[in-house]
Amino acid sequence: MTFYARENQKLSDHLTATADLAKVFAGVFGCGNTGYWAGLLHDLGKYTHAFQDYLRRSLEGKNVTRGEVIHALQGAKFAEEKISDHLIADIVGNVIATHHNGLFDNITDGERTLSVKTSKGEEKLHYVEATNAFSPIINEEKLKKEVLSFCQICQNKKLNLHFMLHFLTKVVYSCVVDADRCNSADLEIDHTIPDWLALIKQLENYLGSFSDEVGINKVRKSISEQCQQASRRQQGIYTLSVPTGGGKTLSSLRFALEHAKEHKLKRIIYVIPYLSILDQTAAKMHEIFPDDGGELILEHHSNIEPPEGDDEEEQYRLLTSRWDSPIILTTMVQFLETIYSNKASKLRKFHNMSEAILIFDEIQALPIKCVHLFNQAVNFLQTFSKSTILLCTATQPHLHKTERPVLLSNKPDIVSIAPDNLKVFERVRIEDKTQSAIDHEQIAALVKTQIEQGKSTLVIMNTKGDARGVYEQCRPIECEKAFLTTDLCPAHRMKILDRLRKNLDTETKKVTLCVSTQLIEAGVDISFDCVIRAAAGMDSIIQAAGRCNRNKENPMSQPVLVVDVYNEKLSRLPEIREGKEITARVFREKQGINLMSEEVIARFYDYYFYAQKNKMDYSINGDKKTIFSLLSNNPLGTSAYKNRNNMNYVGLPSAFRTAAEEFSVIDGVQVGIVVPYGDAMKLVDAFLACYHPKEKMRILKQLQKYTVSVYAKSLKELDKIERAVSLVDDTFYLLSPDYYDAEEQGLMSKAMFSLLNA
Repeated sequence: MTFYARENQKLSDHLTATADLAKVFAGVFGCGNTGYWAGLLHDLGKYTHAFQDYLRRSLEGKNVTRGEVIHALQGAKFAEEKISDHLIADIVGNVIATHHNGLFDNITDGERTLSVKTSKGEEKLHYVEATNAFSPIINEEKLKKEVLSFCQICQNKKLNLHFMLHFLTKVVYSCVVDADRCNSADLEIDHTIPDWLALIKQLENYLGSFSDEVGINKVRKSISEQCQQASRRQQGIYTLSVPTGGGKTLSSLRFALEHAKEHKLKRIIYVIPYLSILDQTAAKMHEIFPDDGGELILEHHSNIEPPEGDDEEEQYRLLTSRWDSPIILTTMVQFLETIYSNKASKLRKFHNMSEAILIFDEIQALPIKCVHLFNQAVNFLQTFSKSTILLCTATQPHLHKTERPVLLSNKPDIVSIAPDNLKVFERVRIEDKTQSAIDHEQIAALVKTQIEQGKSTLVIMNTKGDARGVYEQCRPIECEKAFLTTDLCPAHRMKILDRLRKNLDTETKKVTLCVSTQLIEAGVDISFDCVIRAAAGMDSIIQAAGRCNRNKENPMSQPVLVVDVYNEKLSRLPEIREGKEITARVFREKQGINLMSEEVIARFYDYYFYAQKNKMDYSINGDKKTIFSLLSNNPLGTSAYKNRNNMNYVGLPSAFRTAAEEFSVIDGVQVGIVVPYGDAMKLVDAFLACYHPKEKMRILKQLQKYTVSVYAKSLKELDKIERAVSLVDDTFYLLSPDYYDAEEQGLMSKAMFSLLNA
């Protein structure tokens, strides 16, 4: 009998091709044989009459239920039986058993999950039938050799072994899932190295257009040239510590391109904390590099995800699910929620973080609860995936001084700035105005004073509510005005930022007020005459200061006024609240000292990281249980196993599913909603009229710039209102025009027209 994996594809061909491709993918991590055997066994259960009958009925158009015939557990059972080492069997078995959904906890209710799941009877698994048809001989010695080598490297580098093995499992899973999907879609994998030299030439031509003879531009040129020279260093984890306005984006890009060429790497991945910076970076990239075909640069930041599927939607999901473009722009949320997911759809791209340069821009914005998880992730990627890590910021956090530190390379900072050159960046003075709290009206009065002096002013609040309140109080002030929060879609924000830049340009200057949340304060290339900042962490205050007199348009230092907002509600923003408290302490201790100095920043981080050290493992609901413990030694799971079986667990104890369910970079689930702004409605119509999967994917990519992320609770509240939101093609939500203010404030919780509110 000839067995088929799907229509017109023999099962033996599919398994062999998947195994071979998984071996290539996993070989980068030193676990090619592990990937091979997981790939070869992943669809063992299709060697049954039950599955072949299911496939036939499906192809004939008969009514079948997806997953009604088990086909993944047979390979997992085979691995468990044939691999004597429990740890390796846990890795391979879990990968095979879950390759269509998500990795499970290896211990459930005190029992080994793999054993429980594969103990189903012959009437369900048809295991004997499957293994009679296909029963390869596993070379366990090769698997042991790979895993032992991995463990020895962990020991030499003093890396947490269980935690690193959890990453190894996810990498093998990623390789098998991707190989399976690619073969099913008949996708040819391009293993060629991008033409980095051509991109380097384009960047050099772009840089050559800048004046670099004097002042701040001369220092920026020096920084850029040092980055170029540093690119020849061996792969490792490096830092780029440059004052705000020092040209980090272009300098880090120069390092990345040259480093990729030097080490024959496959991609550059920019990981950025805020969508506003991602929008700006993407625009800059497209300005430098022509990308008419859309294959050079991938922007992946949307909460719009295409529906799940293996075959028919494959082309539809390819770009964002694989991350195989030469240059990828994404967010810290996407990065961490990929690595700490257990889902096939997310982890599929994990292995493509190998042979790459990962640039983490504005790393100081990393949430404190994620510090140890981030450190371990980049340690794994640098140690095992032939990737280089670059941490960029004006205020370098002490990630290397934590209990579970990032393993920086020797002499990690790739740039050194002479004291005389640092003086060029002395453009502002921080003024402490926090002696007494002031309300929205008083902040508006402070703004009015600055505006009447002809100073364009930026006000940054910690909450959307305070930003709206201050903006309303500022309406009577006679000047140009703008309002910025994440309630505006990226295209809307970019339009406002373009208008602001024009108003602030010396050639077309208009006195302007902008009231914003902190989305504007890191990495956004814009320059005001004065900044008023709600009290927060010193890192945030210094980032905000980078939006003032950025290019030293005024030779005199300009004011950054730090204010305490009356009745500020920070209960849901604990990191801002705690940063604000520590900044107040530093202000008291460092009176009379330049508050922009390295001494002040170092003191802030010493206090801040010490105060937060017990939160860095990602505590769950204030419990002793943490994400780190769940994915390493899992004491609760192993204790339950010992109590039930009167023996220690000898496999890999990681609780993949539980950790993934508990993990979220941003507290609360967020969903992307397409809003009626710009060309959004035309694109929605085009999406509905289109039936070609690849074209649908292209339209979805364009719709990203018209999305606003909302919490699930907010979406539920909108969904209760008739016609406020609608679900389009089971793919994304669309907001009614009645709930989007396209002129100023974006997403509204209530309809804008009184008739609708009646």
